[in-house]
Amino acid sequence: MDQTQHIPSSLPGLRLIDARHQHFSFPRHFHLEYHLGLMVDGRQRYLHQGESHQADTGDVMLMAPEQIHDGAGVDGQGYQIRVLAFDPQWLDDASRSLSDDRQGAPRLTTSILRDAGLRNQLLDLHRALLQGSRLEQESHLWSALANLLERGSTLRVREPEQGFDGRTWARLRDWLESRLDTPPSLEELAAFCDLSPWQALRRFNRQCGLPPHQWLTQLRLEKALPRVLRGENLSELALDLGFYDQAHFSRLFRRTYGAPPARLRGR
Repeated sequence: MDQTQHIPSSLPGLRLIDARHQHFSFPRHFHLEYHLGLMVDGRQRYLHQGESHQADTGDVMLMAPEQIHDGAGVDGQGYQIRVLAFDPQWLDDASRSLSDDRQGAPRLTTSILRDAGLRNQLLDLHRALLQGSRLEQESHLWSALANLLERGSTLRVREPEQGFDGRTWARLRDWLESRLDTPPSLEELAAFCDLSPWQALRRFNRQCGLPPHQWLTQLRLEKALPRVLRGENLSELALDLGFYDQAHFSRLFRRTYGAPPARLRGR
């Protein structure tokens, strides 16, 4: 059965398309956006710039705006694909940021990538787009774009050599601790540090060994632990510390500490 679902995103100019095709074949067409497709299951054959290609399960396909292509299953078999459709401005901004303003719009060198790291980054991004915070979505998006451009274009990513200086980190940590219930976006975090989103993300990783959204989640859980042991109301505690609800809080708590909060409190 052929099904296509377009899922809007809180990030401007970006949406997720989840499609399952059993019999449908795409005619020759083009898009006005970049399309970054992950083959979740099955195989797809497509014609791109006069050459025939085949994408298998786990492969990543990249189509630039206005590039003519088609698409169909192989040998009558169906396939599932998830496509990240995003405005060209995202890739232009990423190229400038990743190259310290040395390069504008990238020149793509391939339409298909076979890379386990990029595949896993896209799966994390898809999951974040469905249920994650904006900070988590932006963090996964920038990481995926960096890997994509490094492997599929002429751009060479320039990595920051260090984390934050002591004064900046102290200010940033205090500010983030004050925002536990309303986590900032990556753009807000970057503006606070007077950096680009990519620079802020990579410096944070070098400083802490975790991306900002994971570090904030761990800080929330550390703040929650003594309150759990004191017997505070779990629902109020979860909302106070910025979790979606008590179930979300309990799931993360159990994954981190090995037991749900109600049981740990009981002990």
